[in-house]
Amino acid sequence: MDTILNGYPFPQIFLARGPIDLDSMTASQAVVDGQQRLNTILDFVGNKIDLNGSFFSDLSPKKREEFLKYEVPVIDFDLDVGDPRLKEVFHRLNRTYYSLSSIEKLASEYSASDFMLLARLLSGEILRREPDDEYFDIADEDTVGVEVSESSKSAALNVFSRDPGIDDSNWRWLTERAEGPFSNLIRQSEVFTSFEFDRKVPLMFTLNVMCTFLLGYYERNDRVRKMLDERSTSFPERDEVLSTLDETAQFIFSMMLPPASPWWNKANFFTVISELARQPSLRQKDPVQSGYALMDFATNFPDDYILAAREAVSRKPQRELRGRMVRSILDGVSEQVETAPKPNCILD
Repeated sequence: MDTILNGYPFPQIFLARGPIDLDSMTASQAVVDGQQRLNTILDFVGNKIDLNGSFFSDLSPKKREEFLKYEVPVIDFDLDVGDPRLKEVFHRLNRTYYSLSSIEKLASEYSASDFMLLARLLSGEILRREPDDEYFDIADEDTVGVEVSESSKSAALNVFSRDPGIDDSNWRWLTERAEGPFSNLIRQSEVFTSFEFDRKVPLMFTLNVMCTFLLGYYERNDRVRKMLDERSTSFPERDEVLSTLDETAQFIFSMMLPPASPWWNKANFFTVISELARQPSLRQKDPVQSGYALMDFATNFPDDYILAAREAVSRKPQRELRGRMVRSILDGVSEQVETAPKPNCILD
């Protein structure tokens, strides 16, 4: 934002061709490199983020006009979205311009992979609503300062989250199932900071949860790329993974864990989700009693558990140790009585 406002050179945005809809006579493009910068511009113009304490609407009319007239350099590759050469282009851009995190690289490389798309849905990156048409008028000079609803702002991000290589039926399947219990748990809990959401940390977390559910515990992120490759165009377990993780999230909501609970620590949170997802019998227990059992365990964590939750937390032995202990605690809880009232814990 500071670069644009000062008129300095702006890093190029790289685009590739998307499919052409011959019925509606419309074309689309995919962002090969630059999506984070485009989202930041959208957030700033929409008064969602500030620069040094000043929002876009706080700028003088002249500054707002200069910002809107700034020309962002764009390179439009004469390549289709599915062209395998785009991967090599992306690698070279990343080496030449700036370094991305491993998950940001994976999200770009496998943007249309069925496995990645489900992870994005579960981590809250895909929303139910399409944006209102008038949302995109906020950048018009006559509408500067007009307030746009948060739902419209959030929905507008769907436009940037949809890879043009995703066909309509697949996108419809995703949006119809978006904002379910698991994505609400990820987005509304205190596990991840807003900065971590910007850097796609919840997405990598979700990919590891999915892989652990299918394969069991493993070392670090070692199975993620393998599953992205193997489940790129065919993902037979997709419905099972989605329904199981949504059911698991609903169970965690019903456990009524306090906001300051150590179970919202990433390593502990990962263990609870993984054990509940992989062990269906644990989800037959009374959720409130399960929450009490975990909180009681947290008042006096064994030393080996504390070490496994603080050091080398993503190593396979540490994950297995935490899993065994949490499984043992939850397994000792009584079965849920069907006639007992269930707390209403679904977050809006």
